[in-house]
Amino acid sequence: MRYDYGYIHTKPYFDWFPSQFANGDGTSSAVFLQRAVDKSLHFSNITGSAGVSYVLNDVTYKLNIAKGFRMPLANELASDGVNYHMYRYERGNLELEPEESYQLDFDVDYTWKNLRVGLSPFVSYFTNFIYLNPTPTYFETLQIYEYTQNKVSRIGGELSVGYTIAPGLVIDVSGEFVRSRQLDGPKKNFTLPFSPPLTFLTSTSYILKNDIATFRNLRFQFDWRKAAAQREIVPPEEKTDGYSLFNLSVTGNIKLTEGSNQPEFRIRINNLFNTKYFNHTSFYRLIDVPEAGRNISLSVTVPI
Repeated sequence: MRYDYGYIHTKPYFDWFPSQFANGDGTSSAVFLQRAVDKSLHFSNITGSAGVSYVLNDVTYKLNIAKGFRMPLANELASDGVNYHMYRYERGNLELEPEESYQLDFDVDYTWKNLRVGLSPFVSYFTNFIYLNPTPTYFETLQIYEYTQNKVSRIGGELSVGYTIAPGLVIDVSGEFVRSRQLDGPKKNFTLPFSPPLTFLTSTSYILKNDIATFRNLRFQFDWRKAAAQREIVPPEEKTDGYSLFNLSVTGNIKLTEGSNQPEFRIRINNLFNTKYFNHTSFYRLIDVPEAGRNISLSVTVPI
């Protein structure tokens, strides 16, 4: 169990430059807009978790229940302006309450000879989840996002399967899924903004038994990541198409002298086929900026 206490004090702040403000009679005036007010906030809560694990032959069971707490951040409370890093206008809310959550998760791991299987489902409930709510309003071509909170439920989990096909040759397949629902508020029954889609990752690795010239402990790995299209959105959020990514890497040691401390190298090619895609959880898709194309990295680690 744990006790948390937090204190936040916002000071009054006015723009140092005047802005044009429309009057009711059709005229406009130059005013210095107030962006923050003088306010003191206190937050406290008790949280805790309890879990149990049980091993039966080749199967391990784990059950955990927890209560979480998070106090609002300063930007969630007092923002009122353009976030140029995210290309959007953010507006905070000083009336936000601390975020509280309750979660139940279960884990099963099975190991038998060359096979490994893991399943980790969870369910969580937030009494007042804090998130950035996209609005249909714009400020100088930038969409306005407002920090708000609602009751939210989330269910999801991870599934992983690993199999050793032959000595040194291993294939791993994993998938992750999460489904969120707003339980009250103006966007009741909608998901949360920037919700990740269903994703699968298949990884095949092979460790070479023999050395090649001065290279030893060579390990080759090929990854395939498949992300489904995200059609569950919060208006006016836009849908995102699915994509497939392929990555390739080679790691090993360079034998220069006798001894165990040999330089280690790593060559990695991400997005092997230079696929153009958008990550639904990325803020940059809002301005139509795709993720990185094909990129190659080389690193060498020399022990001293």
